[in-house]
Amino acid sequence: MEKIKKLYLNVLAGTFLILFSGTAFSLETDRTLTVTLHASDQESVDIGQVIFTANNEGYSYQFTLDEENFEKQFLSMRPFDCIQKPKMMVCHLPYPYQNNKFISADDMADLEYELMFLHKYPGAYGIDPWNGIYYKLQLTDKGIEGVLHDVDMKVLTAPPDEGNLRPLTHKMLYQANPAKHWFYTVTIH
Repeated sequence: MEKIKKLYLNVLAGTFLILFSGTAFSLETDRTLTVTLHASDQESVDIGQVIFTANNEGYSYQFTLDEENFEKQFLSMRPFDCIQKPKMMVCHLPYPYQNNKFISADDMADLEYELMFLHKYPGAYGIDPWNGIYYKLQLTDKGIEGVLHDVDMKVLTAPPDEGNLRPLTHKMLYQANPAKHWFYTVTIH
């Protein structure tokens, strides 16, 4: 009797996976979605667009930064696209190394690498990779949402070892204090 019960549970679990695995990770494809940064005071800024294309068990994507919503700043001997307020400047950090531009239900790191930023306070000289901003993404019923994490991005100042496409890992992230940041969340809708 115990073997029959175990077999029944396995069949039931397998059926559940077959029925629901197709809906577990589903994004709108082949249309432009908007990437928006959100502040705690209801302020938001559209920073770009992304188009997803179904690709095996995930999605390929193309991200485009909306440079019209940024101003060019020359910091630490290189140009950055920045958004500025009197108390903080947030600058997009384009990932300069190889990126497969592919996401799946359990791995959104390539897209997370597109949404990296550095922040700087008034009076600070240049821009410091210690002040990294990383949005850890997850799929929701509304699209993709992410919460800001602090990270030291010094590891990105030199090319990664050959074959290492992800020199910055989730283990390097630490929870950010929302009171110390301007845009605490990101949505893709």
